[in-house]
Amino acid sequence: MIDLLKISIPFNEEFTFHSHQNSSGECVSYVDIKECSKRGIELEARSIYCTGEKGSEQYEVSDLRHKFESIPTHFTGLAIKIYQGTKNRYPCIELKCSPAKIIQGHNVYGSTSIELGSMEMIMALYNIYPDFFEMLDLPNTTLDLIDCTFSARVENQLQAKQVIQQLKNVSNGQMRTAVEQRHETTCYFNKGSRHVDRKVYLKEFEFNNQFKRLVENQKKGDHKQDRVIDVMSDPKLRNFARNLVRFEASAHRRYLNDMGIPKNLFDAIRYQKDYEKKGACLITDIWKRAFTPLLNALKGQEMRVFSDDEIHEKLKAVHFTMTPKGNVSYSKADRIFRFYRSLVADGYAAVYESFSSRATFARHLNDLMVIGFSKAQLQNLHGYGNDNVIPLLQVINIDFNHQRPLDYVEPSSGYISNLYGFTRDDVNQIHTKPRLIA
Repeated sequence: MIDLLKISIPFNEEFTFHSHQNSSGECVSYVDIKECSKRGIELEARSIYCTGEKGSEQYEVSDLRHKFESIPTHFTGLAIKIYQGTKNRYPCIELKCSPAKIIQGHNVYGSTSIELGSMEMIMALYNIYPDFFEMLDLPNTTLDLIDCTFSARVENQLQAKQVIQQLKNVSNGQMRTAVEQRHETTCYFNKGSRHVDRKVYLKEFEFNNQFKRLVENQKKGDHKQDRVIDVMSDPKLRNFARNLVRFEASAHRRYLNDMGIPKNLFDAIRYQKDYEKKGACLITDIWKRAFTPLLNALKGQEMRVFSDDEIHEKLKAVHFTMTPKGNVSYSKADRIFRFYRSLVADGYAAVYESFSSRATFARHLNDLMVIGFSKAQLQNLHGYGNDNVIPLLQVINIDFNHQRPLDYVEPSSGYISNLYGFTRDDVNQIHTKPRLIA
């Protein structure tokens, strides 16, 4: 699926000026930012000057700019930002969002259509700022970035965490894990790359954290996301998100260029349609190209799979702490469970000898006895060698044919038309479209 799409719409030349030059003597184009303000865009000023005498003060502002703004759609927000123009970038407005979220209210699964997502984004901008929209050169819209996402389903949360920990030790060729890997549910590769970023994370944890934040805001009186909360409350959706290990490739413009994907958005839409006429999927192939180095590195690697869910849940029910922010932490339960797994895998005697601190060993033993183990039971664990060691790629099995529920229906849009065939003068025909926002 497409998890994030970033496009840029340049300004019509009549709303730019070119009189400024940079230090190299090159002409730089700038948008008429005051005209943007007149057409509804809210700006901020870097500098404010007070003039006039006391009692009749007046204020003058300078260095106007547009900060990142979130505008409403059917569900979640669409991020927009005006770039006024630099030596390397013609003045434009950048649009960025998860197409799945603005169309269906969640991104657990979704469409692979560039056209569907981009048209919803463009029409959302028009619906909020129709007068400002007339300043834009729509036919020259560019496709800047695509997040291509596919998931592997594992047996349980514990196994999912084990996969993340295993991946943090993997590298191949120029693909390296990020130096900072603070989150136990996320692993980054080549973070900050100008070609392609890759990350692997546990979807269920991300989904639950987002849902929790939305519900907390709702309790505080913020009802802007009530529709999203309704969608995310669906038991079928929440169940589908369980135990998903998500692999996400963020393909930047340079990476898309290397694959021959046109920079112009509407050319890219046509390219995808032609590419997929014989059954291929462009988003899938971008993803495969990005993750091939990782998948090659995983060949031959093995991992020890732990599956004692009942014991792990009992430990979590007893050994938990509350963080300063009011969240529940199960780090102690996880630590004791790893100790238990060491006893099962290597045997009581071997683990006892490996501990430099007898007090720590005894404390962990007592923590296990709290949930019902007897000391005799634990002492009779003799280890089983490598019986539960299996190939890592057997655990990470990405089935491209089952990334969505069987009853999934591709979303439709009332805004997919021949927009990409319009000339600049024809863009006014968009005004005949129905409004997306009531």
